[in-house]
Amino acid sequence: MGKETSARTKTPKQPDGQGSLFSTVHASKIPDVLYKQMVSLITSGQIRPGERFPSERDLALELGVSRQSVREAIYRAKAAGLIEVKQGGGTFVISSLRGNLKLPLSMLLEGQAEKIFEFLEIRKLIESWCAEKASSAALAADLKRIEGTLKRMHKAKLATGGWEKADLDFHSAIAAATHNVLAMHIMEGLKESFHEYFRAKKFTTRSERKDSILKQHERIFEAVREKNPREARKRALEHLVYVEKMITEDFGKAE
Repeated sequence: MGKETSARTKTPKQPDGQGSLFSTVHASKIPDVLYKQMVSLITSGQIRPGERFPSERDLALELGVSRQSVREAIYRAKAAGLIEVKQGGGTFVISSLRGNLKLPLSMLLEGQAEKIFEFLEIRKLIESWCAEKASSAALAADLKRIEGTLKRMHKAKLATGGWEKADLDFHSAIAAATHNVLAMHIMEGLKESFHEYFRAKKFTTRSERKDSILKQHERIFEAVREKNPREARKRALEHLVYVEKMITEDFGKAE
């Protein structure tokens, strides 16, 4: 790999023809930086499905980086299902959605963190359904598992670690209690991505928030145990509305 310095791209252009959609690229970790920019441009819709990407050679020249760096970034985007390289025909965006399921949420939200609220809307739909379904499908073993996660959350309130894992396991246990394999897989992906995003952004759960979250979880569990589907759905939604409020407050402080 040749010597690479910071550079600003000139392709692809903004809709008004002024400047580049890409940002300055620094020498360290150039393939990673390029890949993140590609993901952001595609998932935000600035480069749409069917549009042609600049060639490896043109991108390298415009960015002032090596072709190897561009090649690595393109390979990662292709592996993620975002672009397609046609032999002798160029590189094209396949879809802004199809490949996204393979990407961590933290990557999808790179440079567009406000989309966390769109993600929460999906969580409301899925988790409220899981709580409702679990209230009629949960077996004794499922209830024991859910209760076990709550006990771990109690212990983790004053501990230096373990809270996130116990929180994650509570939601996974609710999904498992539905005995719906697809719901279980979806919830695993959603929760892992959500917590990965929070770790990347260094959000922390304050003590008073832990108390509120634990009480909300306990109320969800009570409704599931009492086989009250309407109440289980309601309490799951209330919990996620609280989470949404918590994130809104943190975003306001970060601005």
